[in-house]
Amino acid sequence: MNTSILNKKDISILQLLFITLSLIIISSIILYQLLPKNINNFSFLPTKQEKKEIYILKSIDTINYLINSNLDDNIYINKIEQISNKLKLTGYSPKIITEDKINNIPQNSILFAIDTYNLSNKNLTKIKKFLKNGGTLIFNYHFGYFINNKFTGAKNISQITNLKFISEGISKKNTAFYVPKLLSPLTLSDINAKRKDLVLYSNDIIPLFKSKNTPDLVISNWEITSTAKLNNKYLNVNEAGIAWHGFYGKGKWFYFSFPSYVFLDMNNKDFKQLISNIYNFSTQPVIIAKYPYLDTKKAIFISEDTEYKYENLIHFARLANKYNIHATTFCVAKLATQYPELTKEASQFPQIEIGSHSYSHTKIIGASETKVKKEILYSKEILEKITGKKVYGFRPPREEIDKVMENWLRKAGYKYVMEKVKPFLVPKETYDNLITIPRHGTDDYIYLINLDWDKNEILNRIIFETKTLTALNILYTLSVHTHLISYKSNISILENYFQFLKKHPEITPLKGIELANRTKLLENINFSIESFGKNLILTIENENNKDIKNLSFRIYWPNTEILNITPEKVGIKISKIEGNKDMKYTDYQIERINSNTKLKFIITTK
Repeated sequence: MNTSILNKKDISILQLLFITLSLIIISSIILYQLLPKNINNFSFLPTKQEKKEIYILKSIDTINYLINSNLDDNIYINKIEQISNKLKLTGYSPKIITEDKINNIPQNSILFAIDTYNLSNKNLTKIKKFLKNGGTLIFNYHFGYFINNKFTGAKNISQITNLKFISEGISKKNTAFYVPKLLSPLTLSDINAKRKDLVLYSNDIIPLFKSKNTPDLVISNWEITSTAKLNNKYLNVNEAGIAWHGFYGKGKWFYFSFPSYVFLDMNNKDFKQLISNIYNFSTQPVIIAKYPYLDTKKAIFISEDTEYKYENLIHFARLANKYNIHATTFCVAKLATQYPELTKEASQFPQIEIGSHSYSHTKIIGASETKVKKEILYSKEILEKITGKKVYGFRPPREEIDKVMENWLRKAGYKYVMEKVKPFLVPKETYDNLITIPRHGTDDYIYLINLDWDKNEILNRIIFETKTLTALNILYTLSVHTHLISYKSNISILENYFQFLKKHPEITPLKGIELANRTKLLENINFSIESFGKNLILTIENENNKDIKNLSFRIYWPNTEILNITPEKVGIKISKIEGNKDMKYTDYQIERINSNTKLKFIITTK
C-alpha cells in the first residue's frame, strides 16, 4: 500500500512538472509574439550574422555562343569573377552557379545574370520559373538577345519587364552621365544621390526602352537639365531610362541596360549601396523613403538675379504675387539703395523672398577681407534695413565661394547659398551650417544664345526641364535676370510658365529659405520598422525643436501587402496620399508631429 501511495505522489510531481514546463513554453511563445523585434532580425536571442547570399549565373549557353562565334569567352568569365569579388568586398556571399543549378537554389534567392547574351529555351524557362516562384533577378544589357544561338533581340527582356523596345540607340557619342530617381528602391531619397559618369567603351550601344513608370536611373547631361538626344530630339524621361524594377509572378526583377563594366567601374561605396537597396527590397517586408522636400516630392526653385535694369524686379515680384508663386530675388545691394521703395514694395509680397547678390556684383574671390566683408555682411545689412526683413540667402557673383567667403557667410548669419551647377540632386549642407541649393536649370542667358530668343522655344524648354527633373524628384531651378527674361515683353515667357505651374499643382515652387529649412528638418527625422507578431511597428522620431506639419513618405511593400496603418495614440492623423498596387507602394502624410517626439504606428499586413 505504501508503494502504491509513493507511485501516486511520483505521478503527481511529474504532472506538475509537465504543466509548469508547458506554461513556460506557452509564455515564451506569447512573449516572442509580443516583443518588438527589428525586421532584419526576427529573433531577440543572439544569432549569427546574417549571411547575405547572392547567386551569380555563369552561363554555359553564353560561353558556348562566344566560343562558336570566335569571341573570347575569358572576358565574360573574368567579369563574372570580378563581380563576385566586388560583392565579397561589399559584405555579400556570392555563389557562382551554372544553368543546371538554377532549379536548386532557394525559392526567394537573388540571381545576378551578368551579360547573359545567349540562353537555351530550356534555361530561359528555368529563369522565368525562378522569378514566378518568388526569386529576384538582376540582369543587364543584351540579356537573352540570342535563344538557342539565334538572334531574337530584346524580346525576352520585354516579356519579363513589359518595357517596350525603341532602338539600339545610345552610344558614347550622345551620353556620358546618368542620374537616379530619388523616390526609388535604388535610391530611397538619399540626399547624397548625385549625377554619375556613364562611360561606354568601344562601339557599345545601350538599348532604349519606353516604360510605363518612371525609370530608376535616367541618362542625363552634365548640367542635369536634359536627357540624351535621339535623331536630334530629346528623349522624354520614360524613354531615357537605363535601370528599372518591377514584378513578375511572385518575384522581383531589376534590369540595367548597360554592360557589366559599368557595375565594375562604380566605386565600392556606390556599388554597395546599390546592391544593399536591391537586397533589402528583395528580402524585407517594407522599405521606407522620405519625401525629399518634407511634404512634397516635386519641388522647383525660381530665382531672379537683380542686376542691370534693376527696376524690372517689381514686374517679377508682381507676377509671382498674381499667380501665388513662391520665388526668391537675389538683389545687388548697391542697386537696391538706388531703388529703396521699389525693393521694399517687392519684399512685401508674401510670395517673395529677398536674398543678397553681393554689394557691387564684382569678383569677390581673391579680394581683401575688407571687400569680402562688405560684399557679404554689408550687403545683407543694407537689404535688411531697406526691407525690414531678414535676409538668409546669398548668390555669389561668378558663382564662386572660397574659404574666406564661407567664413563670412556664417558670421553674417546666412542660411543658404546658390552657386554653380552641382552634381548632387537636392539641397544639402556642403559647408558647415550652410545649405547649398544645387543649380539644375538652363540660365536665361544661354537661351539667348542657343534659342535665338524665341519665346515659344524658351517656354517649351523650361517646361521640358521642369517635367524631366520633377519626374525624378530632382530639384529644378529656373534662374532669370532683370535684363533678360524679366525685361519688357520677355516677361510673358515667365507669365506663361506660371500659368503652366498653376495647371500642375503637384509641382511646388519654394523659396530658398523654405528649401533650406526643410532640408535641415529632414536631417532630424528618423524612421524605423520592427516586427510585432504578424504585424509591423513603424516609429517616426522628430528630433527637431520644431513641430513638423504634413510629413510625407513612401512605404514600399514588395513582400507583403499593407491593409491598414493605425496610430498608437488617439488624435494623430495619418492619411493616404496615393499608391500604386502594380509597383507595390503607398504614400502617406502625417498632419503633425510635435517637436522632440516619437510616434508609433501599427502596420497591419496581409
